[in-house]
Amino acid sequence: MNAILRLLDATLGRILRHVFFICLRTYFSLFYNISCSNKHLLQPLPRGLILATHVTRLDGPMVASLLYPARRVLPAVHYNEYYHPAQFPILMPSGCIPLSSPKSWPAEKRAERKAWAQDKLNKTIRQGKIVLLFPGGQAKRQEREVIQPHFSGAYDTLKANPDCPVLILRIRGLSKYDIPVHDRFWSFLGIMRGRRHVGISIERLEDGLDTSVGLERFNRELEERFNAPPHWPAAHPAEGVS
Repeated sequence: MNAILRLLDATLGRILRHVFFICLRTYFSLFYNISCSNKHLLQPLPRGLILATHVTRLDGPMVASLLYPARRVLPAVHYNEYYHPAQFPILMPSGCIPLSSPKSWPAEKRAERKAWAQDKLNKTIRQGKIVLLFPGGQAKRQEREVIQPHFSGAYDTLKANPDCPVLILRIRGLSKYDIPVHDRFWSFLGIMRGRRHVGISIERLEDGLDTSVGLERFNRELEERFNAPPHWPAAHPAEGVS
């Protein structure tokens, strides 16, 4: 049965994914003028973990569709986002992996769910795939990217896969804390405020990340990497435009 599913995924699934990501990328291109640097770094990787800043709930599908011509990337997203009725039709075919669990669940059930999700991440990476993970856990609510001291997704994944290549992905220009800059894509309709410019940069960490320092320090160091310059010009929250 597993062999049949793999065959379907490699044939019909590949065609459907390609059409889906073309549609998804076209949709995003109507509203955002997205530039991405260094996505060629993904192509030669035997497997990988991309650690990304988190700006909106649709970061996962947006990044996955943008990177798809270079490499298929599987985003990991929060349970509540994955199963939200308005987002599930986009997140599921994007290959997203649901993490975490509802806070209303009993502690034992949440622990089981966390173990299952971590095992899923580990298996995905060991199968030679690239996972996109948002260590902050949620779209940022302040100018800086913040990773809570107890958030262990990136730490646990790298500790279980110490030889996994690690990349940092930063999304800039899309946050409400960034000054919105628009092109003139719709000027032929008399609309001078066109698509919002978004910059995505990818950096491979040749030295990896040190998991021997403990979770809290690991998160602090990763947080500093996320907030490293160059910075997009900042806007007052009241001036931000989604």
